[in-house]
Amino acid sequence: MPRTKNSSSSPVVKERLIRVPLADLHPHPTNANIMPKERLEKLARNIAREGRYPPLVVRPHPSMEEAYQLLDGHQRLEALRRLGHGEVVCFPWPCDDATALILLATLNRLEGEDVPASRAELLAELSGLLPPEDLAALLPEDGRAIAETIQLLDLDTETLLADLTAAAEHQRKEAPRLVSFAVLPEDEEAVEQAISIAMADLNGANRRGRALGLICRRYREGCDG
Repeated sequence: MPRTKNSSSSPVVKERLIRVPLADLHPHPTNANIMPKERLEKLARNIAREGRYPPLVVRPHPSMEEAYQLLDGHQRLEALRRLGHGEVVCFPWPCDDATALILLATLNRLEGEDVPASRAELLAELSGLLPPEDLAALLPEDGRAIAETIQLLDLDTETLLADLTAAAEHQRKEAPRLVSFAVLPEDEEAVEQAISIAMADLNGANRRGRALGLICRRYREGCDG
């Protein structure tokens, strides 16, 4: 694919890829997308292994002749630079400054989330094709995370759900209840004194509520006796 000249005021190649020398490619000044060093190294290893990569998205540079401004692929650019590439494959996207900012905010941010079970199946298949150390060197996860994700396939999800439901029900049954009632003014002092006396025999949390229960039980025992 030949390198295509351009200017910021005229369209460039129509819907085809171009190759741009690294010296003519400039990151957008407001790009905020960064990648940790370890993941950047893995990205470079993936590109080196496959020998190809998704094209970078660029536009004609708004102020520099014969140059391009990068809108998407900043991490790929850095990885390719580390690998010693002299030029990169790009998809030209001529646009104004406002559109460039929108693309910068969306292309670098919109991404899906893995479904854990599906991710586990994918990693399990990969583990049958590549040694664990190779997977850890190429994937975002480290060796421990890969192993833990694959273990999801061995979970009995129905039993796990039943256990969680039973635990939640047990917690609900054991949780304190809020009981409220009103007393007449002439009874208030007697109630407070009785609760204070009963609390003296108790330790731990919720002594006031437990004291009320103790009083009620002793009253019932007296009635039964």
